[in-house]
Amino acid sequence: MSSSEQLPRNEQSTEQHAVTRRLKAPYLSGFILRIMIFLMDYIPGVSSYLFWNAGLKALRKLNVNDCPTLLPLPLPKETFGIEESKAVDGLEIFEKQKDLRQKNYYSSGFLRASDFHEAYLTKRVTPLQVCEALLIKIEESLKCNPPLKAIINYKRDDIIAQATESTERYANNSSLGLLDGVPIAVKDEVDVNGYETNVGTKFINVGNPATSDATIIDRLKKKGAIILGKTSMHEIGFGSTNNNPFVGTPRNPYNTNHYPGGSSGGSGVAVASGLCPIAIGRDGGGSIRIPSSFCGIYGLKTTCGRFSDHGLFPLAHSVAVSGPMAASVDDLALAYYVMAGKDPKDPNTLHQPLPTLRGLYNTNTLSDLKIGVYSTWNKQVDNPAITTALSNFINELKLRGAEIIEIKIPELEEARIAHLLTIGTELTTTAKRYKDNLFSCPTRSNINVMKLVTASDYFVSQQIRTRIMRTLTNLFNNQVDLILTPTTAITAPKIYPRALKHGEVDVTIISDTLRFIQLANFSGVPAVSVPAGYDENNLPIGLQFIAKWYDEATLLRIAKTSEEILGNKRRKPSDKFWFGNYVQEVSENFFEESS
Repeated sequence: MSSSEQLPRNEQSTEQHAVTRRLKAPYLSGFILRIMIFLMDYIPGVSSYLFWNAGLKALRKLNVNDCPTLLPLPLPKETFGIEESKAVDGLEIFEKQKDLRQKNYYSSGFLRASDFHEAYLTKRVTPLQVCEALLIKIEESLKCNPPLKAIINYKRDDIIAQATESTERYANNSSLGLLDGVPIAVKDEVDVNGYETNVGTKFINVGNPATSDATIIDRLKKKGAIILGKTSMHEIGFGSTNNNPFVGTPRNPYNTNHYPGGSSGGSGVAVASGLCPIAIGRDGGGSIRIPSSFCGIYGLKTTCGRFSDHGLFPLAHSVAVSGPMAASVDDLALAYYVMAGKDPKDPNTLHQPLPTLRGLYNTNTLSDLKIGVYSTWNKQVDNPAITTALSNFINELKLRGAEIIEIKIPELEEARIAHLLTIGTELTTTAKRYKDNLFSCPTRSNINVMKLVTASDYFVSQQIRTRIMRTLTNLFNNQVDLILTPTTAITAPKIYPRALKHGEVDVTIISDTLRFIQLANFSGVPAVSVPAGYDENNLPIGLQFIAKWYDEATLLRIAKTSEEILGNKRRKPSDKFWFGNYVQEVSENFFEESS
């Protein structure tokens, strides 16, 4: 790539007193990338130089005496003042607040599960009619120019069978609830019965489909959700753009010359383009929140141990959790509540408090909430539109009574390095089961670099995890209920055509997408990304709220508030890359009667 093709990059984050260091290295793609892979394979010093520059030198200078934390499971719920009772706010909250939801919801064309449900109940349309129309839209999304590459593996007969069963339930007045007949797409990292779990590769589990559903998928199906199939993802989750030269790179429907973010990029595109109101992702280093931010939707990274890992491909055990991505907060909350909870097949879920949606619609006043902002950290963004959006939201939150408190989070740079070493080591350990040359060039580059991590490096990283968890415990116990940051330091980066065939290595883009993301993964706390506007190129901007362990309810409440703050400023992609009108096409009076 010539210098004139490089994205403009603000050097603000490299100032002397920066909270986290901005990584910089030459951009690599095409023939130059392949040459670099060859050198890394045969000249170990090349990998050593790149890794040393990424922060390994700084890590090895640390003198840390804390005990290591290998899995960031929360402390006992009593530590955070969470009182569990038998009476929790569950799905009935949607019925109680139906009128309020209609009044405060700004759809901009995006449909919710409740819209599908009410259309089915009133017989204006059936799940079978909807899915027959949707199948045409999926095909169109794969044939448009450029193809969106969102849902890349689907089975027509299976979708029709699910829709037929749902249609019969509605005909017999035996609906299973709000999710019955609602289409949901699933990241190719989660087992769905009858589908291969390829995790974004061209070889893993090929010819070996899953024989059962992951627990979270089983729970969705038991509520009548129609599983559409698998969405594209970054190869084994080892990247943040969703560039994938082997199975196809999905496109951002707001601007198809830009990435959707990864590694759950296909799920983000499926929701943002209107193919489905809900999709499932998995987040080990922002893989739900990054594409949610870039695609202008809502994405929830849950507490470590809140969702069952049974039936999920083992990529990065200590940092990755599954979660919902949705066009609306109602659906984010709905999917969360259905999938969350204890599972005997995953012992890490057994000590959690009952999930609740308590307070979801308490948005008029936030006087009971203290929201922390670390201004020095939040200023480390590359796009001034992100700073403006953050400032506007802070002002709106203040108007609703929230107390904004300036905070500091020490050792963020150390936590960044430790997270990179942890997720990289865990992904590479999985990748070692397979031949290196089966992976794409960018994945091979990452594997080569991570092979240099020693047992001591990994151990020190887990000691740093103990320290950062202690810091957050103190913050949430004594100062704030939530922490507010940008989701990413940039909006969706540009796709360069030469990067599509063999992939690319852009260390700076990775650094900018992960800057605000890694803290939640490394410490195990939940976080949500919410749309907050658009930049000058019509690319969505996302903001992130972080809460204490188990407190997804407060995150969903603040997300609902954020949805109201954005209001009618929200907009859908251009008609060329919008496929969410299939219900309207089947039932012309759908929108008029359901509004």
